[in-house]
Amino acid sequence: MRIGYLIKRTFVHVLQKWRANLVLVVCLILPFLVLDAFLVITANLWDLSQKLKGDVEVEIFLQDDITPERIQSLRENLLSQIEVEKVTYRSRGDAFAEMENYLGEKILGGLDSSTFPASYQVSLREEYKNFHQISSLAARIGIQEGVEEVEFGGEWLSQLDRALRIFFTGDLIFGILVALSVILMVSNFMRAAILAQAKSIQVMNLLGASWRDIYLPLLGQGMILSGLGAFLGISLAWSAWTIFSLKSINLTFLPFYGTFGLTVWGMILGGGGSYWSVKRQM
Repeated sequence: MRIGYLIKRTFVHVLQKWRANLVLVVCLILPFLVLDAFLVITANLWDLSQKLKGDVEVEIFLQDDITPERIQSLRENLLSQIEVEKVTYRSRGDAFAEMENYLGEKILGGLDSSTFPASYQVSLREEYKNFHQISSLAARIGIQEGVEEVEFGGEWLSQLDRALRIFFTGDLIFGILVALSVILMVSNFMRAAILAQAKSIQVMNLLGASWRDIYLPLLGQGMILSGLGAFLGISLAWSAWTIFSLKSINLTFLPFYGTFGLTVWGMILGGGGSYWSVKRQM
């Protein structure tokens, strides 16, 4: 099998009927473009969620009659939890000073430090900053002696995790639909191309050409056209991202390995569609 010959024949197939091939590429751009847009939205939502979760802390309000010994015991218990990275104690006076600094002395007129409870502010390890892990930790801490209340913004964190799951599921479903549509489009196109070259293929068979010499260039044609459609779809998505970025909207695009992977994935789908048509003609 001559590699150089097969590569040459592949590009001959691509350039020979360039108008028809261009139509297929244009048809392939749309599904890849829409998929890229979905992936960019999901990537930006993921980045936003990580930034928001980076500020997540668990605040544990202590009962008024808690003893110093119990405060220390509770601190040791918190530090023993696998989710906990750092524990900071905030006394009544510290809580009052923070609120006074935030709201102003006039608004807090008549109040003193006894109005505000002492608390522990718990910083979490990055891998445990999700609703399930934090709610589990809050439940364990909430039943501890001396604990009045545990707060961590559970409602919005739950909604954020739910939104991420919905987007990831949507990307998966849409990715499957794109894969099926690309395979079908390439398969139908290559079937028509094979039928159009039926006489040439018959002559090559009579001359003793192997199936590799005949059909591998056709497989390569499908891979190149599909990969080109994926690449152009990514390029259009990148252009749209650039325009929005110039308008000061802080968006991130897919990393290089993501765009490269999508292009390779497009080539694989094109090869699959071509193989399906070739298999039916062999």
